Amino acid sequence: MHADAKNSEVSASAALVARISSGDDSAEGELVRTYSRRVNAIATARTRDPEIARDLTQDVLLAVIQAARAAKIRAPDKIEAFIQGTTKNVINSYFRTRKRLSEVSLEVTNQYACDAVLESEAAERRRLVQQELSRCGDLDQRILLLSLVDGLSLAEVARVVSMSHDAVRARKSRLIKKMIERFGRVSHK
Repeated sequence: MHADAKNSEVSASAALVARISSGDDSAEGELVRTYSRRVNAIATARTRDPEIARDLTQDVLLAVIQAARAAKIRAPDKIEAFIQGTTKNVINSYFRTRKRLSEVSLEVTNQYACDAVLESEAAERRRLVQQELSRCGDLDQRILLLSLVDGLSLAEVARVVSMSHDAVRARKSRLIKKMIERFGRVSHK
Protein backbone atom coordinates (compact mmCIF):
# COMPACT_ATOMS: atom_id res chain seq x y z
CA MET A 1 0.00 0.00 0.00
CA HIS A 2 2.87 2.33 0.83
CA ALA A 3 4.39 1.83 -2.64
CA ASP A 4 1.04 2.61 -4.28
CA ALA A 5 0.77 5.88 -2.33
CA LYS A 6 4.30 6.82 -3.37
CA ASN A 7 3.58 6.05 -7.05
CA SER A 8 0.38 8.09 -6.86
CA GLU A 9 2.29 11.02 -5.39
CA VAL A 10 4.96 10.77 -8.11
CA SER A 11 2.40 10.72 -10.90
CA ALA A 12 0.55 13.66 -9.29
CA SER A 13 3.83 15.64 -9.25
CA ALA A 14 4.46 14.84 -12.91
CA ALA A 15 0.89 15.81 -13.76
CA LEU A 16 1.25 19.09 -11.86
CA VAL A 17 4.41 19.97 -13.81
CA ALA A 18 2.68 19.02 -17.08
CA ARG A 19 -0.29 21.25 -16.24
CA ILE A 20 2.02 24.21 -15.50
CA SER A 21 3.87 23.56 -18.76
CA SER A 22 0.58 23.65 -20.66
CA GLY A 23 -0.30 27.06 -19.15
CA ASP A 24 -2.68 26.04 -16.36
CA ASP A 25 -2.62 28.96 -13.88
CA SER A 26 -4.43 26.95 -11.22
CA ALA A 27 -1.58 24.41 -11.31
CA GLU A 28 0.89 27.20 -10.51
CA GLY A 29 -1.24 28.19 -7.51
CA GLU A 30 -1.38 24.57 -6.42
CA LEU A 31 2.42 24.29 -6.61
CA VAL A 32 2.79 27.43 -4.50
CA ARG A 33 0.26 26.22 -1.90
CA THR A 34 1.86 22.76 -1.74
CA TYR A 35 5.52 23.75 -1.46
CA SER A 36 5.76 27.33 -0.15
CA ARG A 37 5.62 26.36 3.52
CA ARG A 38 8.49 23.86 3.13
CA VAL A 39 10.63 26.24 1.09
CA ASN A 40 9.98 29.02 3.60
CA ALA A 41 10.98 26.76 6.50
CA ILE A 42 14.30 25.98 4.83
CA ALA A 43 14.93 29.64 3.96
CA THR A 44 14.05 30.79 7.48
CA ALA A 45 16.33 28.20 9.03
CA ARG A 46 19.24 29.24 6.79
CA THR A 47 18.81 33.03 6.94
CA ARG A 48 17.29 33.42 10.42
CA ASP A 49 15.28 36.32 8.99
CA PRO A 50 11.58 35.74 8.21
CA GLU A 51 11.36 38.69 5.83
CA ILE A 52 14.34 37.59 3.76
CA ALA A 53 13.03 34.02 3.88
CA ARG A 54 9.71 35.19 2.38
CA ASP A 55 11.54 36.95 -0.45
CA LEU A 56 13.72 33.92 -1.10
CA THR A 57 10.67 31.63 -1.04
CA GLN A 58 9.06 33.74 -3.74
CA ASP A 59 12.28 33.67 -5.78
CA VAL A 60 12.47 29.87 -5.50
CA LEU A 61 8.86 29.26 -6.45
CA LEU A 62 9.06 31.71 -9.34
CA ALA A 63 12.19 29.96 -10.65
CA VAL A 64 10.45 26.56 -10.38
CA ILE A 65 7.32 27.83 -12.16
CA GLN A 66 9.42 29.41 -14.92
CA ALA A 67 11.35 26.14 -15.37
CA ALA A 68 8.07 24.19 -15.51
CA ARG A 69 6.55 26.63 -18.02
CA ALA A 70 9.60 26.24 -20.24
CA ALA A 71 9.55 22.43 -19.83
CA LYS A 72 13.06 22.52 -18.35
CA ILE A 73 12.37 20.14 -15.48
CA ARG A 74 14.04 16.91 -16.63
CA ALA A 75 12.35 14.61 -14.14
CA PRO A 76 8.87 16.04 -13.47
CA ASP A 77 8.09 13.07 -11.24
CA LYS A 78 10.86 14.29 -8.90
CA ILE A 79 9.60 17.83 -8.50
CA GLU A 80 10.39 17.86 -4.77
CA ALA A 81 14.06 17.17 -5.44
CA PHE A 82 14.06 19.90 -8.09
CA ILE A 83 12.48 22.37 -5.64
CA GLN A 84 14.98 21.46 -2.91
CA GLY A 85 17.90 21.95 -5.32
CA THR A 86 16.49 25.28 -6.50
CA THR A 87 15.99 26.36 -2.88
CA LYS A 88 19.59 25.50 -2.05
CA ASN A 89 20.90 27.36 -5.11
CA VAL A 90 18.81 30.49 -4.54
CA ILE A 91 19.79 30.72 -0.85
CA ASN A 92 23.48 30.11 -1.61
CA SER A 93 23.34 32.78 -4.31
CA TYR A 94 21.77 35.18 -1.80
CA PHE A 95 24.63 34.60 0.67
CA ARG A 96 27.31 34.95 -2.03
CA THR A 97 25.82 38.23 -3.23
CA ARG A 98 25.45 39.53 0.32
CA LYS A 99 29.07 38.66 1.11
CA ARG A 100 30.33 40.43 -2.00
CA LEU A 101 28.27 43.51 -1.17
CA SER A 102 29.58 43.58 2.39
CA GLU A 103 33.16 43.20 1.19
CA VAL A 104 33.02 46.13 -1.20
CA SER A 105 30.15 48.35 -0.21
CA LEU A 106 30.19 51.55 -2.23
CA GLU A 107 28.61 53.47 0.64
CA VAL A 108 31.32 52.35 3.05
CA THR A 109 34.06 53.10 0.51
CA ASN A 110 32.64 56.59 -0.03
CA GLN A 111 32.32 57.10 3.72
CA TYR A 112 36.00 56.21 4.25
CA ALA A 113 37.04 58.49 1.40
CA CYS A 114 34.95 61.36 2.82
CA ASP A 115 36.30 60.70 6.32
CA ALA A 116 39.88 60.76 5.00
CA VAL A 117 39.29 64.04 3.17
CA LEU A 118 37.60 65.61 6.20
CA GLU A 119 40.36 64.40 8.51
CA SER A 120 43.01 65.77 6.15
CA GLU A 121 41.27 69.15 6.00
CA ALA A 122 40.90 69.24 9.78
CA ALA A 123 44.59 68.39 10.23
CA GLU A 124 45.51 71.19 7.84
CA ARG A 125 43.32 73.67 9.75
CA ARG A 126 44.91 72.59 13.06
CA ARG A 127 48.38 73.04 11.57
CA LEU A 128 47.52 76.53 10.28
CA VAL A 129 45.97 77.57 13.61
CA GLN A 130 49.01 76.32 15.51
CA GLN A 131 51.29 78.10 13.06
CA GLU A 132 49.35 81.34 13.47
CA LEU A 133 49.27 80.96 17.27
CA SER A 134 53.04 80.54 17.33
CA ARG A 135 53.34 83.96 15.66
CA CYS A 136 51.38 85.52 18.54
CA GLY A 137 52.96 86.59 21.78
CA ASP A 138 52.58 84.51 24.95
CA LEU A 139 49.88 86.81 26.39
CA ASP A 140 47.80 86.70 23.19
CA GLN A 141 48.10 82.90 23.02
CA ARG A 142 46.97 82.64 26.62
CA ILE A 143 43.95 84.92 26.02
CA LEU A 144 42.85 82.85 23.02
CA LEU A 145 43.37 79.51 24.76
CA LEU A 146 41.56 80.59 27.93
CA SER A 147 38.57 81.93 26.01
CA LEU A 148 38.30 79.56 23.03
CA VAL A 149 39.64 76.28 24.41
CA ASP A 150 38.86 76.54 28.11
CA GLY A 151 35.60 78.41 27.52
CA LEU A 152 36.20 81.18 30.06
CA SER A 153 34.24 84.43 29.71
CA LEU A 154 36.17 87.58 28.83
CA ALA A 155 35.68 88.85 32.42
CA GLU A 156 37.23 85.61 33.76
CA VAL A 157 40.12 85.81 31.27
CA ALA A 158 40.69 89.44 32.30
CA ARG A 159 40.99 88.39 35.96
CA VAL A 160 43.39 85.51 35.12
CA VAL A 161 45.73 87.66 33.01
CA SER A 162 45.33 90.73 35.24
CA MET A 163 44.04 93.02 32.51
CA SER A 164 40.91 95.08 32.00
CA HIS A 165 37.89 93.50 30.35
CA ASP A 166 38.09 96.00 27.46
CA ALA A 167 41.80 95.29 26.83
CA VAL A 168 41.17 91.51 26.72
CA ARG A 169 38.18 91.96 24.41
CA ALA A 170 40.18 94.23 22.05
CA ARG A 171 43.16 91.83 21.93
CA LYS A 172 40.96 88.77 21.33
CA SER A 173 38.96 90.57 18.64
CA ARG A 174 42.15 91.76 16.89
CA LEU A 175 43.70 88.26 16.99
CA ILE A 176 40.61 86.54 15.66
CA LYS A 177 40.22 89.11 12.88
CA LYS A 178 43.87 88.61 11.95
CA MET A 179 43.44 84.82 11.82
CA ILE A 180 40.27 85.06 9.75
CA GLU A 181 42.05 87.27 7.25
CA ARG A 182 45.01 84.88 7.17
CA PHE A 183 42.82 81.80 6.66
CA GLY A 184 40.71 83.61 4.10
CA ARG A 185 43.83 84.11 1.96
CA VAL A 186 44.80 80.43 2.43
CA SER A 187 41.35 79.13 1.44
CA HIS A 188 41.32 81.14 -1.79
CA LYS A 189 44.62 79.68 -3.00
